[in-house]
Amino acid sequence: MSSPWRKLPDFVIIGAQKSGTSSMYYYLSQHPDVSLSFEKEIHYYNYYIDHGKSLGWYKSFFPLKSSPKITGEASPNYLYAKLAAQKLKLDVPEVKLIVLLRNPIDRAYSEYNMHVRQSGKAHFPTFEEAIANEDYTMEVSRVYLSRGIYTYFIKQWLEYFDRDRFLFVKSEDLFQKPRETLATVYEFLCLDQVYPDNLNPQEAGEYSRLAENTRTTLEEYFRAPNEELANLAGECFRW
Repeated sequence: MSSPWRKLPDFVIIGAQKSGTSSMYYYLSQHPDVSLSFEKEIHYYNYYIDHGKSLGWYKSFFPLKSSPKITGEASPNYLYAKLAAQKLKLDVPEVKLIVLLRNPIDRAYSEYNMHVRQSGKAHFPTFEEAIANEDYTMEVSRVYLSRGIYTYFIKQWLEYFDRDRFLFVKSEDLFQKPRETLATVYEFLCLDQVYPDNLNPQEAGEYSRLAENTRTTLEEYFRAPNEELANLAGECFRW
């Protein structure tokens, strides 16, 4: 009922999954001029908008308009949702978009291991079998490699938002030098350079090292897509 008096997001972290969105959300939550959504992943534009939830329901997750702080949310599956960009553009045309991009090999392997932790077993018993059997007819949450072809999804968003609405962040930079990376994020969001006391990564899973022969094969698989990504988002994304 309070939705008419509530804000819509000033920024949204739209992805990618397993690329540090939890850490980014946690760091931003500690900034004195930021008041984030009451839940990290609302999934309005990739799920609930198509299942009967209204814009008022979405606004209920955000602070009141009287708050001087900026607000935002982080739903990493937005990047992959085909119509999310179009729907978000209609509701919040001036929103700023943060996209964290991790080496697609590490992102895929991390997602596979997340599924193992969550259910005790994955769709396939090994990562190698999972990627060998991947195709677009599978359940979207089990398509590990395709989600790392980032330019395919970014181009869908660029059909609706100008390039200057995006900040592309290399996940490895966020993990290894969070303070310097946050400086860039703060500049993008027009925030003062006030840093969190705790810069430890959030929700970092532990699992065995990826086999070197698998990594070598996947480096070749992603070589051309990463080259295209570097031309689109920046040289640092060649991996």
